[in-house]
Amino acid sequence: MVFYLADLFSSEGRQRLFETLKNADPQLLVAAFMLGILINMVSSFKWYLLTRSQSLGAGYWRIFAYYLVGQFYNMFLPTSVGGDLVRSYELGRFSGRQADSLASVFVERYTGVVTLLFVAALAVLSQLARFNQQFILFTLGVFVFGLGLIAWLIFDQRLYHGVRKLVQSRFSASENLFSKLDRLLESIDAYKNKPMTIAVAFLNSLLFYFVAVLNVLICAWVFSPEVLFVDILIATPIIMLIMNLPISFGNIGLMEVGYVSVLALLGYGAELGLAIMVLMRLKSVFDAALGGVLHPIFVTKKHE
Repeated sequence: MVFYLADLFSSEGRQRLFETLKNADPQLLVAAFMLGILINMVSSFKWYLLTRSQSLGAGYWRIFAYYLVGQFYNMFLPTSVGGDLVRSYELGRFSGRQADSLASVFVERYTGVVTLLFVAALAVLSQLARFNQQFILFTLGVFVFGLGLIAWLIFDQRLYHGVRKLVQSRFSASENLFSKLDRLLESIDAYKNKPMTIAVAFLNSLLFYFVAVLNVLICAWVFSPEVLFVDILIATPIIMLIMNLPISFGNIGLMEVGYVSVLALLGYGAELGLAIMVLMRLKSVFDAALGGVLHPIFVTKKHE
């Protein structure tokens, strides 16, 4: 589908993409990679604040390292959930509190996706005539349903306890699993008593997405200085929401469709969207490589 949208089956389409990549601005290219590091620092700072509110004992730079380690595993595991489990596990090994560590990752991720859904919905509504597309509206609907269901299960646990009772009556071996789930839910519930921490997490998420907009804008300017800030401000949250659909390893396919199709709806050539996607892929590999380097350095079995 992406090859078709970008006209890569024709020599003219391939030539346009080649020319776009060849004309990349080297100075902006360096800035794009540096801004990628800043994005990771902003996002990992939110996770650090959440862990600090529960006294998990890890300093910011350790949290930052675990965050990059998660990105390393995201390259090989389904969507971003696999990397989240790895960074949670490493923090749990360090702190000795696996349930609390997993809860911190869950809250960090959940507040981020809720914020992303909010800004993406605003972006779609601001240009509804352009974005009244089936795949975009479907993506919004999936996240509204999924996030709403998760919130219901957390705040009203009657369904969970009903399922637990039914399963345990039939499979006694499931008791250990449900005991772990109980501890996880208790750890998540602890954040209900930290309203200021949650408020700061949402504010940090807004900051993260603003920096993400700048990140995409700089990547676009690498290839085309005529790209407008307002267009990237609108396009970025929609693209990121599409990329977060839990149906792909490492967002393969979703990132390509997101950049090419959303930017095309705003009037930009498919070759520009594909060029930005290529650069973003390279940045993801760079971040993952940093995580791979840091992983053996920060692996520990107990609190230092």
